[in-house]
Amino acid sequence: MIITNTDFEIKKEEVLLGEEKVLVKQYLPTRGKSDLIEAIQEFCFGEHIIDQPKMDALFNAFIVLNYSDIEFKWDEVEEVLEFYDYLESQNYITLIIDAIPEIEYNALIGYYEDTVNDFNRYKVSSTAMFMSLVEFGPALMEKIGEMSKEIDLDAIKLVADISSKMN
Repeated sequence: MIITNTDFEIKKEEVLLGEEKVLVKQYLPTRGKSDLIEAIQEFCFGEHIIDQPKMDALFNAFIVLNYSDIEFKWDEVEEVLEFYDYLESQNYITLIIDAIPEIEYNALIGYYEDTVNDFNRYKVSSTAMFMSLVEFGPALMEKIGEMSKEIDLDAIKLVADISSKMN
């Protein structure tokens, strides 16, 4: 079999949110899924400790924005959180997620969980330790330099001499 045309049309399901009809994609192309996960990384993984409520809210808001025809313009991440709070308070997120095929939604949840687990493993890795050293090393070395000016080297030599005579 030879495939020469990879164009396809994504099926959509209609959902009623209040009195408004919203179309929900039944599939999000790979690039869209990857962009969604990258957005979570961009807005949530810059911290040393993950803000789980923020991350979950953004994940669900990005699902709505990527899978539905709902449009929302935003400049700051706080605006997306307010958008999420509005949708959640109206039970719209559940209605939209319920319209996404289970296999599609479960795959997305798997990518999300794997990304969080990878990030957590990275944080405790030697690579992360090295990156932190590179980031904070210069300031630490400056502080050590300042502290070393206050050290009395004659007192340290005296302690060393006494210690060696005691052994």
